[in-house]
Amino acid sequence: MNISIDTRTIQPGDWFIPVKGEHFDGRDFIPDAIQKGAKILDVDLQQYAKSYRKKLTCHVIGVTGSAGKTTMKDMLYAILSGRYQVVKTEENQNNQFGVPLTILKADATTDILIVEMGMRGIKEIDALARIARPSHVLITTIGTTHIECLGSHAAIAKAKTEAFLKPLPWETTPRIAYLNEQSPFAGYQMKRATRAGFVSKWFGGQEKPEQNINAAYLIGRDFGLSDADIRAGFERYTPSSHRMIRHHWGPIVVLDDTYNANPDGMLYALQQLKRTPGRHLLVVGDMLELGTHAQDAHQDVVPWAIDASVSVMFGLGPHWGRINPQGIPYEHFQTHNPLIQRVLSEVKPGDVVLVKGSRSMKMETVVDALRQHLT
Repeated sequence: MNISIDTRTIQPGDWFIPVKGEHFDGRDFIPDAIQKGAKILDVDLQQYAKSYRKKLTCHVIGVTGSAGKTTMKDMLYAILSGRYQVVKTEENQNNQFGVPLTILKADATTDILIVEMGMRGIKEIDALARIARPSHVLITTIGTTHIECLGSHAAIAKAKTEAFLKPLPWETTPRIAYLNEQSPFAGYQMKRATRAGFVSKWFGGQEKPEQNINAAYLIGRDFGLSDADIRAGFERYTPSSHRMIRHHWGPIVVLDDTYNANPDGMLYALQQLKRTPGRHLLVVGDMLELGTHAQDAHQDVVPWAIDASVSVMFGLGPHWGRINPQGIPYEHFQTHNPLIQRVLSEVKPGDVVLVKGSRSMKMETVVDALRQHLT
């Protein structure tokens, strides 16, 4: 059955669960749901999903980490769906509402369920894992994301390992943890996994794109796929919206990675840019929720940009106004319109433009302007 918590997306015959959030009460929208032809399921979404999860016999892969969760989820779906019936988290529905809805999309025909689990604070992964009960857990990396909320890398590592829960009596499938050997606190992650009854398997690589690929191969092989099967899956891979989308607009390549930004994601994006032929332009908005680490985190991007052979760099927001560009041609802006006009005047045939920034920086407006200018 198709379940919705948003009357704006309801189709006739859907079930509507009226959830309550900080600023809304779903029961206020029950008349709208009925008018649109929905049936009402007035239950607690999280508890209902927990009960439903017990009925599923599929493998559940929980994907978490400071960066790369959505990319890995989409990669795994592309690879594993070549042989299996796979259900995955859609877009970024990785919170207390999205995880239960993902669970409820699976049924008796599902072989593998891929659940992305996000967090901003302690015990949030624990709550999501108790709904999803993952049999396999992938931790992409431990980085600086949300360090303002958690205070330290050690606290972030501890929060991510909340995904390792001891098995309940009805959980009998093998339990495997996929851990990044380059990630800080890798040994701690393994200890937490072992304590919960998971067998740890390692992936690595010099750069983040290579780490993602190696993790995908490791998991694909564990599910019986050949390397040829996995390569065919990569050919099917389609990223979620604003997640390193590669646009070819006229003679220009635009890399749209504007969904969000944090230091680990910024490094990944620049390592992808490094692999793309052409003159490299970098357009960045502030990275947020970094607390006292913000100054250093933004400055750290400069050597990464140098390594990616960035020819011109444009920054938007107060944090980028305080960096030392260390020789890279650099211009700083406080508002979007002057930035957009300057970028449009700079792009030339053969350029590759990477656009990235935290969601609230609205860097997708730069991408939209490039699209209108180039197409």
